[in-house]
Amino acid sequence: MRVALAFVFLLPSVSCAQTEEMIRSVEQKLATLKWIQSQEAPEGGFYAAPQNPNSKPAPVASLRATSAAARAWKYLGGEGLGSKFPNKEKHAAFVLKCYDPKTGGFAEPDGKPDVAVTSVGVMAAMELGVPKEKFAKAMDYLKANAKTFEEVRIAAAGVEAWGVKDCPFKLDDWVKVATDYAARPNPKDDPARVAGSATAFFLRLDRKLPDDLSLASLTLRSGQRKDGGWGKVEGDSDIETTYRVMRALMLLRVKPKDPQKLHEYLDAHRTKDAGYSTKPGDPSSMSGVYYYAIVSKWLDDMEEKK
Repeated sequence: MRVALAFVFLLPSVSCAQTEEMIRSVEQKLATLKWIQSQEAPEGGFYAAPQNPNSKPAPVASLRATSAAARAWKYLGGEGLGSKFPNKEKHAAFVLKCYDPKTGGFAEPDGKPDVAVTSVGVMAAMELGVPKEKFAKAMDYLKANAKTFEEVRIAAAGVEAWGVKDCPFKLDDWVKVATDYAARPNPKDDPARVAGSATAFFLRLDRKLPDDLSLASLTLRSGQRKDGGWGKVEGDSDIETTYRVMRALMLLRVKPKDPQKLHEYLDAHRTKDAGYSTKPGDPSSMSGVYYYAIVSKWLDDMEEKK
């Protein structure tokens, strides 16, 4: 509470109701930061979800969860709230243990490298300040192995983290894959999910949107469901599709049709232990915390600029 009150007193004059809401928001963020820290593995890295330390076999840290933890900490404003990301060097060392210098790929502990995990590894390494030369071959791995749209989509996130201008290879092949996807999506896929996925790909790589995405902002806004989110198919929304669409809207600098309903949708994922789930009513997970942290940060930024 002391940190929350100190934070609010630094703000311009606000109403009592606004002050209470701000304090509650800060306290919730501090509680979630504490939840993230509670998922630290003793040897470095973070668990994907709360673990029983006495379980057999012993719980193993996850590269995906470690990347999510570091980035969620940033989007929740941990540093600004006086909470420094814990044991950064130890977690950076864990990330490097997941890197295979022979292939250039990243893998989960005891797993095999693939495009998605390698991209996550690049993002985690960059977020934790690992020098590029220690995992430079990861870019070669992404270039050689990203072929499908889903692969180039997630690989683009790795390139964005690395630095698009510093990318050591041309992106023309990936752009062709994404252009074809936008022109001929699977008819069973939700239009907003397709538009969000493809739009984010092009804008993350500083590329012009193709003609097939010229109306992307309208498709994204109209695709918002009654529950406030977006989904893969008709019916309920899912947090992963909501994340894809909101990333595209953020890059387009366009607000969703109903920000308040989206706030309510996100809040429905909060769990009793101060984490967030990927589906309302499910247990907390690092993925749930990451999706909440980044989407709510984008939404807050959009509303501040109104």
